[in-house]
Amino acid sequence: MGTSEWARQATVRSDGSLWNNGTFVVRDVRGKPGIISNHARGLAMDLSYRWQAQKNLGRQDGRKVSLAFIVKLLDNADALGIQLVIDYALKRSWKCDRGTWQAGNFEEGDWYHIEIDPTIANDAAIAKACWVSVFGVSPQQAPQSV
Repeated sequence: MGTSEWARQATVRSDGSLWNNGTFVVRDVRGKPGIISNHARGLAMDLSYRWQAQKNLGRQDGRKVSLAFIVKLLDNADALGIQLVIDYALKRSWKCDRGTWQAGNFEEGDWYHIEIDPTIANDAAIAKACWVSVFGVSPQQAPQSV
């Protein structure tokens, strides 16, 4: 699945600041019964910057490092197929159709919710190629999700 590969590429390239907090799960949008989540469609992922030393996930300055990385991703949003990013810590969202952050009524959290283009989400080779086109080849291994 392309979404899993996209999340893997993000974690590998984030200088240890992000880890995969979840991709595919069948559920409704939180607080909206009957409306299927984009996680259930395979289009969304949650990438956390929470530091969990005992599990070797994240880093102490994960928020700072990951935020700079997210800015870099959004500078390349078209090439990476990014359609939506929710930054729960600052209660804001970025959408491809407006290309800027906007305040929102979101829960608090220590992760980013990211949604990507369906063509990329459905093909791991395309997802990887998008990342390589922007950042080049990366031989590193991604940390395991919990």
